[in-house]
Amino acid sequence: MKNLLRLATAALTVLPLAACAAESEGPVTLTWWQGPNAETPTQAAVAACTGDSKYTIKVETLPEGSDKQREQLVRRLSAKDKSVNLVTMDVVWTAEFAEAGWILPLPDSTAATIKDGTLSGALKSATWEDKLYGAPLLSGSQLLWYRKSRALQAGIDPAKGELTWERLLAAAGGMPEGERGVAAPGNRYEGYTVFINALVASAGGQVVDAAGKPGLDSDAGRAAATVISSLASGPAALKAMSTLDEETMRAAFEQGEASFMTNWGYVYAAAAERAEKEPAFKKIFDDYGWARYPRVTAGLPSAPPLGGSNVAVGVGTPEDQREAAFAAVACLTSAQSQKGFMMGAGIPAARASVYDDAEVRAKFPFADVMRDSIAEAAPRPMVRKYNALSTAIQTAFHPPASVSPETAVKAQAAVAEAVGQ
Repeated sequence: MKNLLRLATAALTVLPLAACAAESEGPVTLTWWQGPNAETPTQAAVAACTGDSKYTIKVETLPEGSDKQREQLVRRLSAKDKSVNLVTMDVVWTAEFAEAGWILPLPDSTAATIKDGTLSGALKSATWEDKLYGAPLLSGSQLLWYRKSRALQAGIDPAKGELTWERLLAAAGGMPEGERGVAAPGNRYEGYTVFINALVASAGGQVVDAAGKPGLDSDAGRAAATVISSLASGPAALKAMSTLDEETMRAAFEQGEASFMTNWGYVYAAAAERAEKEPAFKKIFDDYGWARYPRVTAGLPSAPPLGGSNVAVGVGTPEDQREAAFAAVACLTSAQSQKGFMMGAGIPAARASVYDDAEVRAKFPFADVMRDSIAEAAPRPMVRKYNALSTAIQTAFHPPASVSPETAVKAQAAVAEAVGQ
């Protein structure tokens, strides 16, 4: 996740945005709060969106790390800081920020612009109590990445999109030692919560429902635990699963220790860049395959993970600046800008039309699978106490080798305490 967000800021250097502007009476200055290393790429995007000088955008940089970024934003937003106008939020912050009144709901006209052509999974992450509070700036889902030659050797065809975790692990487990690994998150971090949420949702359940009631002590929760147990202890297990995150999974896959891997779309762009520099790696890259996230239950489509970030307008924004702020949100998240994200740094777009672009399709042959995955992705629970919830899930299910169906009961209690149920 961290790599995805860092790449997103780099992508702004190539945004071919058309000029957008607010219909205000005169130029106003809007302050856009973003993650670190964003100043230079943000200036390029801002210049494109402020070409007619009806508003200008000043960039302020948040500290490194999601927790520190959230902490500073919460402090400023709760004080109704007038200088916090545009806010780049992690997709899991929407409920907390909206419920607390720290961000403004988008007006109907802006919301209609954002909703037009934006994939449903991304829209869900920016919505709270049926109101749109943000615009997806970038999105992404996880796919199943695999070595085509090894999938053939294992006797499976992931590209059909019907592969279950049970079938995948059984097929991989029969491969030669040193090649049979299936890489999935197992470290105690946010990516592990993402993984568990996707498993529960793919089994037809919810970690927490719309009323805030935990749902892990269920058939879906036990099915998710069974997958984790098989991954950690079965023949396809990687010895270091309890420490796996996006980058260590990518390394295991590129080195061949893992023949299958769940991961974000950035891994393709990273592999393509490496293949250009290292002729020996090109053969490996040419063997890359991709498919829809594995199913937990046969006959029930998977609910892939959802990542990304949204742009919202801070509640302290003065009344006479809000029209400009909403216009800027629409401009900075336009389809044209999202094509720039995808072409520049491999960041998947949140708008469906981008995936029909000839340049995008030529560079990203997995475009159709990614678009469908984002559209049908399962956002993480929309709750105000998300950080506490995520910590409770990670703790209950870690280490992966200790997980059993009974873990779902322990996790249910931990989640209930975290969300106050």
